[in-house]
Amino acid sequence: MILSGIVATDEDQKVPTVGQVVGRNLARLRQQWGQTQQEAATVLRADGLAWTAANVASIESGRRETIDFGALVLLAGSYETPLSGLFLGEGDMRLSADVTVELVDLRRWLDQEARLTITLSSGPAVQRWLDSIPAERVSFQADAELAARLGLRPEDVYRAAEKLWGGRNLHQERDRRLAEYGDLTPAQKRTRRGHITRQLAKELEPHLPKPSSQA
Repeated sequence: MILSGIVATDEDQKVPTVGQVVGRNLARLRQQWGQTQQEAATVLRADGLAWTAANVASIESGRRETIDFGALVLLAGSYETPLSGLFLGEGDMRLSADVTVELVDLRRWLDQEARLTITLSSGPAVQRWLDSIPAERVSFQADAELAARLGLRPEDVYRAAEKLWGGRNLHQERDRRLAEYGDLTPAQKRTRRGHITRQLAKELEPHLPKPSSQA
C-alpha cells in the first residue's frame, strides 16, 4: 500500500472514523475563526460546499462516518489549512471496517503529497499550461478564479498580472499586499483578502483581453 502505518483490524470499534476525526477538527477550526455553525455554513456555501448549519452540526457531532474527498478539499481551502490539518490528533483512524491508519502517518503522507500538486478547477488544458511553466510551483487559484469570472483563459490573467506587477501573478500580489497588514485574525484576514482581491481585479482588468464573446 502507498500509505505506511495501515494495519488490518477486526476489533476495537472505538477507533474513530474519518468523519469523526474531521468533525473534531472542523469544530476546532470553526471556533478558531470565531464562527457559529450557521456562519460556517454560510462561508462554506460561498466557497462551493453546499452545506447547511445542520450539516456542520452533524459532522462535528461525529454522526457521519465518511466525508467525500471533494468536501475535504473545499473544507481545507475554506479554512486555509492543508488537508493534513483536518486530521490532527493522536492514535488511529478507521478507514474501513477492517483497516485503520495512524493519524501521524496519514498527516506525513498528505503533507508530502500536497507539495506535489496544484489544484485548479479549470480542467486538463490549464494543468498542461501550468506544467509548461519552468518556474517554481506557486498557486494560481486567484488568477484562475478571475479568469473564470471574466470568461478568459487563466494564462491571460497570469501573463497580464506578471507584466503589471513585476513578475508576480494575481495570487502572489494579493498575498504580498495582505502581508503588509501584519498579524490578523483569521476573520480579519478573510475580509481583507476579499477586499484586496477586488481591488487587484480592478487594477488588472484594463490590461486583460476582452472575452471572446465581446470581441
